[in-house]
Amino acid sequence: MGTQKDNRLLKILLGLAILLLIVLGTYTYKAHHKNEAITTQLSVEKIEIEKALENIEADYQMEIEKGTMLTSDIEAAKERITRLKDSVSRLEPNIAILARLRKELVKIKDEREVFAARVYVLEQENQNLARANDSTLQALNEQIIASTDKTTQIDNLNESMAKAATLLPTNFKATGVIIRSSGKEIENDRARRVDDLKVCFTLPQNALASTGVQSFYLQVVNPDNNVLGLKKKQQFDGQELTYSKVVSFNYKSQELDICELIQANEDDIVKGTYRINLYNGGIRVSSSELVLR
Repeated sequence: MGTQKDNRLLKILLGLAILLLIVLGTYTYKAHHKNEAITTQLSVEKIEIEKALENIEADYQMEIEKGTMLTSDIEAAKERITRLKDSVSRLEPNIAILARLRKELVKIKDEREVFAARVYVLEQENQNLARANDSTLQALNEQIIASTDKTTQIDNLNESMAKAATLLPTNFKATGVIIRSSGKEIENDRARRVDDLKVCFTLPQNALASTGVQSFYLQVVNPDNNVLGLKKKQQFDGQELTYSKVVSFNYKSQELDICELIQANEDDIVKGTYRINLYNGGIRVSSSELVLR
């Protein structure tokens, strides 16, 4: 009789143990899948944060390329975002880290809005200033023209305005380049390896300069005093200019970087010093030299 009771007790305990294992297994299974879902969601949110940082970084790059009084501040902000983006890409996502990243992203977006507002204000001020300059210049010209005794002042003013409106290139530089079959250009200063000459320069921002499609004449003279490229001639006020290439561009009163290949004949690329000149009509507006070994 006692043995039967013990057997029943053992069966009951065994049943409870099996039930406990089933409950524990079910809980473990659900917890595992729940953790997987959370991990997946955290990874997705991490990718979204990285994408948001990339978009803001791209916005800042566009503002930097425009060139404003805020350029240095925007460059600093872009550098911080770049460092944060690199850090995010190396982090393993968890709730605490993503919470901090969300807060930082909110701050960055707020900062971007502040910069956008400041840039807008500056652009409006520049437009107002340009209109004010136009009105002032018009008023000055009308006043001077009205006085027959101020012919000299008119001439001086027009001359000054013409100089101020002239596009004067900066960073005028020529290099020898090797051109790969892929189109990639590699700088080189050895004449026997150079395939072509590349000339680059920058047109600065100038609110007074004429806008629209314009042309400069590029002249490259090799050490044998031969003009490279097209070797065509153009007359300017009785003076003949032999040029290598016509450089056409669309100027919009904003800084503009221009690079041109001369497409020189192989026989014209020799060792020595090259003279590179850039003409606006018949006026030379920039010059440089290049030495190939």
